[in-house]
Formats: sequence, structure tokens, C-alpha cells
Amino acid sequence: MSGTEPGRTGLEDKAFAFIRVAPRPSKPREDGLTIVADRGYGMNRIADLIETAGDHVDWVKFAIGAWRVLDEALLRRKIETLHAAGIKVFMAGDCSEAAYLQGVSERFYKTVRDLGADGVEVSSAQVLMPTADKLRLIETATAAGLAVVAEAGRKGSDPRPSLHGGIIKEIATLRQAGPWRVLVQAEGITEGVDEPRLDLVREVVATYGVETLIFQAKDTSTQEFYVRSFGNGVSLDIEDDQAVGLELLRRGIRKSALAGKTLAGDGPTAAASRE
Repeated sequence: MSGTEPGRTGLEDKAFAFIRVAPRPSKPREDGLTIVADRGYGMNRIADLIETAGDHVDWVKFAIGAWRVLDEALLRRKIETLHAAGIKVFMAGDCSEAAYLQGVSERFYKTVRDLGADGVEVSSAQVLMPTADKLRLIETATAAGLAVVAEAGRKGSDPRPSLHGGIIKEIATLRQAGPWRVLVQAEGITEGVDEPRLDLVREVVATYGVETLIFQAKDTSTQEFYVRSFGNGVSLDIEDDQAVGLELLRRGIRKSALAGKTLAGDGPTAAASRE
């Protein structure tokens, strides 16, 4: 398992190394993963991400199906460049859902692997999919040699407290198929709601722990809630321009973390998702 030696922060080669910060495991990490979204960006933006935050980013998610309209050569170049920086890549669920509807899932997963990507998201955020089919897709993608991120929740999901037990059960069901991680969709929990359902988040963590979960957190107050509540070992799905800010938060040198302020009773605002 990766780790940081006692008394070392993993930032000894960075600027102002004499300033003490909280330690956390160095890459390759198993906990406290930072996953950032690539929404069809060019190589210059990828290079900027690596230069400024390459040591702090663990995975890049090729999001919103943008890779369907990009050249294959560009995708390969991106993947190779990210791998050289110690960053893995998985494909988000948009085109995975399209492949399911068109009956070409096995070919899709094989092509993802042939491109050199490391994983794929199996979701049902925008299509109606029987649970049995979703579990089968998780198993099929795993058999193809991919790390599977199984998404729990749906876009436009009903946030009423009476329905919250459903996501607890959904995570349990998804875990039966053996995905690498389960990603908890933010919409209906911390996005698109009048009041964020922090009680549900705490229940999910109490039930399953943080080690096998990824939480979507697309605004800074939500990220602050997760890190302050569950420590810097929580894995978060964020935007690429938030990677440095999240690392500062994990290290205890950003905003309320530096002053020791707690977030008890405070929660993330219902910021609009950028997805």
C-alpha cells in the first residue's frame, strides 16, 4: 500500500518546503483519490494540469461523451501523456449508456481497453436500465480488464428523504458485481436541492466507509464538507481547475481548515452543477 514516511509530507520537493502541512500518501494512492473531468480539452490544457497538479491528480475522467467527437489519435496522445505523469484514465458513462442502448457494450469496452484507458464508468444516469443489465455490464467491463466505476443515483433524482434508503440499497446491489469503486452521483444529494442531504452522505459513509466510494463534489463548499467530515482519505470527483484548491484543503492550509473552523451545522450550498 502506498504511503508517506513519518515526518514527511510528500511535498519536500515543492516550494516553501519549510512550511508544515498535513501529510498524505504519495502516488500511486489507494485512498484519497482526486478524479478530475476532461470535457474534451486539448493537449495544452492537459499539459497545464500536469505541470500544476500532476502530483495531486490520480485519475482523469473523459467526461460528457466528448471523446466520441475527437480524433482517436488525440485520445491516444492524451492517455499516453497522462500515464507518463502517473495519472490513470477512465471513460465516463455517457457513451457507455449509448453503447448499451445500441447493443455494442462488449465492443465498446474492448475499444476502450485497446485505446489504452484504464477504466470505464457504468451508469444509468440518463437511460432506464434494469438492475440485472447494469450488474452484467459491470462484470463484462471487469472481464475486459477495466477498472469499473459503478455510478449510484440518477440525474434528476428525487431528493425526498423518504426515498433516500434507495441509494443505500443501490450501492449494496452494485457492490455484488465487484466494481473497483462506486461513485455517488451528487444530483439529488448536494446538487439540485434546496438543502444538501448531508445526513444521507453520513449514512452512506457509516454503512460502507470511504475506501471503496467516490463522491461527486463540483463546488468548493461541498469539497470542504467531505474533507472536514471524513478526512483527506475521501475520494472526490471534481473539475480540473479545482485540483490545486482541493489539495490545499486536504493539506489543511485552505480557508477554514487553516483556522481550525469546523463545518458542524454548515453544509454545501446547492450550487449549480457544471455537468
